[in-house]
Amino acid sequence: MTPATLFWFILLTPLAGFAISLGLGKSRKDIVGWITSGLSVLNLLLTIGLSRSVALPTNLRVEWFKIGQIDFVFGFLFDSKALMMLLLVNFIAFLVQIFSMEYMENDPAKHRYFAFLQLFVFSMLGIIMTDNLLGIYAFWELVGLSSYLLIGFWYQKTSATQAAKKAFLVNRVGDLGFLLGIFMVYHYWGSLSFAVLGQTPANLTPEVATITGLLLFCGCVGKSAQFPLHTWLPDAMEGPTPVSALIHAATMVAAGIFLLARVQPVFTDVAFMVIAGIGCTTMLLGSIYAIFQTDIKKTLAYSTISQLGLMLIGLGTATSLFHLLTHAFFKAGLFLAAGSVIHALHHASHHHDFDAQDMRLMGGLRKKLPVTFITFIIFAASLAGLPLFSGFLSKDAILANLFHLAEMNSYFKIIGIFTFVGIVMTAFYMFRQVWQVFMGEFRAENVPFEHIHEGSFKITWPLILLAILSLGIVFAMNPFHADHAWFWHFIDNGFHLPTSSWIGYASVASAGLGIAFGYLTRNRTFDIQVPTFDNLYHWLFVKTTMLLARFFQYADTNWVDGWVNQLAFTQKTIARAVSWVDTKIVDGGVGFVVRWIGIVGKMTRAVQNGKVQLYVFAALMGLLGLIFFFIY
Repeated sequence: MTPATLFWFILLTPLAGFAISLGLGKSRKDIVGWITSGLSVLNLLLTIGLSRSVALPTNLRVEWFKIGQIDFVFGFLFDSKALMMLLLVNFIAFLVQIFSMEYMENDPAKHRYFAFLQLFVFSMLGIIMTDNLLGIYAFWELVGLSSYLLIGFWYQKTSATQAAKKAFLVNRVGDLGFLLGIFMVYHYWGSLSFAVLGQTPANLTPEVATITGLLLFCGCVGKSAQFPLHTWLPDAMEGPTPVSALIHAATMVAAGIFLLARVQPVFTDVAFMVIAGIGCTTMLLGSIYAIFQTDIKKTLAYSTISQLGLMLIGLGTATSLFHLLTHAFFKAGLFLAAGSVIHALHHASHHHDFDAQDMRLMGGLRKKLPVTFITFIIFAASLAGLPLFSGFLSKDAILANLFHLAEMNSYFKIIGIFTFVGIVMTAFYMFRQVWQVFMGEFRAENVPFEHIHEGSFKITWPLILLAILSLGIVFAMNPFHADHAWFWHFIDNGFHLPTSSWIGYASVASAGLGIAFGYLTRNRTFDIQVPTFDNLYHWLFVKTTMLLARFFQYADTNWVDGWVNQLAFTQKTIARAVSWVDTKIVDGGVGFVVRWIGIVGKMTRAVQNGKVQLYVFAALMGLLGLIFFFIY
């Protein structure tokens, strides 16, 4: 099989899964999950086969369409970044689908669920494999469609449909900036290929380069839920929990960070400063909101926002991609573990009126869900950045790179200080979540504690695999030093990670401080309603739009329609006058002449009646008239 054929197989395999799932429908929904999981395994094998059969990087291009004399191509770019993402997306998708087979077992639309998952994976693979901005934008919008379908999967719930629409519309705001950036790249670079972005066009000024880079970055702001477009991600929890694992770990939100790495050569120093500032703001906001959540999934959702901000602080370098990789494993694990808890509580409560996501109704679940508990501890430790876990390595790599930049620009030193604050808060809310869910005594009075039990292997095995991949030893033989990770040689042979011994100690101290605060407040519930940007946006945009709509409705009804109605009345009045003139004067004059002609005609016809005596009388009268005329 040629490399080109392998490229197409890898890209189109999930699309085939989408078609098969919908084609089988409800009648064979019991086998749909096995088929789509098998296709994900097939894609993993094809990706491994491709990596062994071609040299990195490899670029294949085919003509797509033509506008005038301009040719647009669709190309495949297979490099170390694409290889990492292909393996990651297919692996996480496989585990999510295995988990979903039990989690969604009784859902009547299970076939539609697996179809949408496969469409999501297809869209993400397109983003990973394409070699130009136009191709990535096409798949970018398909990811938006896929997320809309999955977030709103339970469309019978108003909250789900609202969340789906919110995610779709908020992302379109970022995508508009992304599209403008693509236009600017084509205008100045004359091509949309990633290969040309490292070049500097002769007519490109630093100001234009900064604007172009920030417009491209807008796509990342939307997809990766960065401030100020971060508000859609917590609401995306309305979709099934395994969907959250896929969106938050390896697909939609990861797409923004992957784009950042692809277009990084465009960014100027000013753009990097803006990106780092937005990443730091996002990290802090996500951490603050996570502290005050009582919903197990929303805590993790805000945690994702915070960690995506941390990835942004990596500025699209190899450190960003390293944290993207480690985060994919432990965040997918956290969401699947949360799904295991929700699944167990739902079954134990027999679907009575019980909120299975409210952490205030949990506690003591370590006794009934031992596998979920142990794996959740590993995932939480990795997220908090504790030594021996993968998150410690990737987080410290970002900090090391950041403080290396701070030696040249003190602005990054300020970003680094606030990053340590975010680390403290992350350890704080994660420890509190572990305590609230698994420690102490069970607090839900209307749920029989003895009925709670662990799920089958379909739920536990994905958790165990992800827990193993969240250990630091998987990424470095010395899990205490990020510079020993094999990842740097895999992703970029030319990348050198700056080393600073104090960063590791400061990072551990920050995480320890957060855990201590979490322990001291472990039994407290923060029921404070923190103001969110949703309220601000509601007043700034929704309320303003509604007021403008009402104003324009009033103007349309009373001014535009009034003017139109007055114009119509005037036209009707003029029409009536014209009609009267036409009827009475024009038609009347014509009618008058016609009537007189008729009278004259009747008179002349009366003479021509065939009576001789009348003709003699007429001739006599005529003769008398002539005589009278000539005499007088």
